[in-house]
Amino acid sequence: MKAFTLFFASCFAWLSYAQAPSANFTISDPDGIICQGDCIYVVNNSTGNDLTYLWTFQNGTPSTFVGQNPGPVCFNTASTTGPFAITLTATNAQGALSTITNIITVLPMPTVTSTLSDTLNGVYLVIPDTTIDMFQEAYLYAEGAPFGGNLTWYPSGVSADSIPGCTACIAGDSLTVTPFYTTYYVVQYGLNGCFAYDTVLVTVNFANQVKIELPNSFSPNGDDENDYFRVLTNVDADGNFANGFEEGGALAEIDLRVFNRYGQQVFRTTDVKEGWDGTYKGKPMNPATYTYILNFRTIDGRSGSRKGNVTLFR
Repeated sequence: MKAFTLFFASCFAWLSYAQAPSANFTISDPDGIICQGDCIYVVNNSTGNDLTYLWTFQNGTPSTFVGQNPGPVCFNTASTTGPFAITLTATNAQGALSTITNIITVLPMPTVTSTLSDTLNGVYLVIPDTTIDMFQEAYLYAEGAPFGGNLTWYPSGVSADSIPGCTACIAGDSLTVTPFYTTYYVVQYGLNGCFAYDTVLVTVNFANQVKIELPNSFSPNGDDENDYFRVLTNVDADGNFANGFEEGGALAEIDLRVFNRYGQQVFRTTDVKEGWDGTYKGKPMNPATYTYILNFRTIDGRSGSRKGNVTLFR
């Protein structure tokens, strides 16, 4: 369609025309389906000369926009009774206009509620978060709505088989855990490509079951036995209680310093796995008794310090 305008001046007349507008736009989500609370972008593909634009977004924020390309448009209300309309009107300088409407479906966000159950005299009690003693079980349960979605747990510090292709995630509405240390458990509920999340916290009471020891002697002679002076705990590197003492499995932080009899510092480390090999600046130290000072924090948040002596034998 073309619009024509006649111009007269003196004895002359001429005819000009302007191309009628053709409104068109695309949506950043090509299938026109988004989740409640999501934002979209629209791209103006209209054709014509000297155009002005008016956008309207049903139940969107903003609801209207004047200009070529609006920024993000967010939909915080689900389209429970039908899709929402997005309308663009393009108008040229001669007043000719073109209007196009596309629709977008806003899926309601699912909801999920996760709880913990603990037992009292054999009866399960539902609680939001809980504190358990070490080796005690906690039963986690989640419900998602509307019905028909999938629940997935994302735990940390729990012994369980994970789903192939998903690192440390476990499908299902319930989970029995025996965490070694205080752990957050996140549950995800997915429905129609929309996701909701909730968390529960299981606090572990160590009840002073984690023990820390430092040897009173060591012999760095290269026989792979007692070659290092290091901090030992009754927890192994995999977070399991050990029958004896092993290098710092229960330590979150340490500051270990060793001094000779003159008060000179000959070793220092903040690595929970590092030990002193009996050298100073690369040279073996003489057999003698040395003083150590240790500051530490265990994985359950307990802090402490130790001071003592260790004898180096060769």
